[in-house]
Amino acid sequence: MTQKTNYFKLGLFVILAFALTAAMLIAFGAGQFLKTETLAETYFNESVQGLNIGSEVKYKGVKIGAVKAITTPTKVYNIASNYVLVTFSLSEDCFVGQTGKTPKERMKKAVDEGLSVFLSFNGLTGSAYLETDYKKNGPDDLQISWTPENLYVPSQSSNIKQVSNAISQAMETLGSIDFQEMKQDLAALIKNLNITNVSTQAESLLKELRQTNKDLAKILTSGRLKQILTDAGSSVADLKQIVHAAKGPITQTLADINTASGSFKHIATGLEQGYEGKLTEMAERMDTVMASLEKTSRLLENTIWTNADIIEKTIGNLEDTTDNLNQFTRELREYPGSILMKAPPKTSTSGKEK
Repeated sequence: MTQKTNYFKLGLFVILAFALTAAMLIAFGAGQFLKTETLAETYFNESVQGLNIGSEVKYKGVKIGAVKAITTPTKVYNIASNYVLVTFSLSEDCFVGQTGKTPKERMKKAVDEGLSVFLSFNGLTGSAYLETDYKKNGPDDLQISWTPENLYVPSQSSNIKQVSNAISQAMETLGSIDFQEMKQDLAALIKNLNITNVSTQAESLLKELRQTNKDLAKILTSGRLKQILTDAGSSVADLKQIVHAAKGPITQTLADINTASGSFKHIATGLEQGYEGKLTEMAERMDTVMASLEKTSRLLENTIWTNADIIEKTIGNLEDTTDNLNQFTRELREYPGSILMKAPPKTSTSGKEK
């Protein structure tokens, strides 16, 4: 009985331990099982050697996801393509310099702003991971004729691929150089270059330089140059003496000019003081005369406007008188005797003139 009881306790203990372990696994792993992930995919036109499933995806060194699958578009989309398809997941705390409620929204904004993904390597170990960043030169222009199932992130060549391409291009450039032709051209140049002629010309030039040096030394040591220098020194001394002698008269002339300037200023001041009152008085009289003329003008204008009818009638009478005089003068010129011989007009029975 005691042995059966011990077996029962042992079994109960094993069951409880198993249940407790399962509960702990569920409790600690529930977050991982319940955590949602966003899938994204990219394509590479280069080898992804060193990249494995589970490799990290980083944004400037910060982990934002992990690689889920490495395959080809031909297998997934059943099309002809030599690209490599890499699918990776984005964690909930994936932030790539953009704001948004979900990782997909943030990543989409980042892609629109120029975010791209490229291969990066951990030192010399050979293991690779995916790095994302905003590149200045932009992503590679890969031709995609299908619609990706997940969020598409453009890719860019890795640094190693870029260095390799640069080296390949340099090697191709070196390979295109025709060294044999360069060798032949150099040999022809050396052959056409007349070393003997160059040596002769150099020797002639050295001889001319030696002769020029001798002539210059002869001129410098000649007595004529010494005489020229002595004469120049004498001329400088004479010039100094002339300047010293002319210093006094120049100073006196400047003093006289200063005195004359003061006198002229004094005369101008006297004229200004003597005629200032007269000019002011003349100005006042001129103002009085102008006021009188203005007053007379206004009186004359008022008189004309007041007697306008009388003046108009007088002018009309003067015009009539002028016409009568003109007529009388004409008749006198044509019939001078009519004034003395003309009989007076006859008187009619009605007492009116005919």
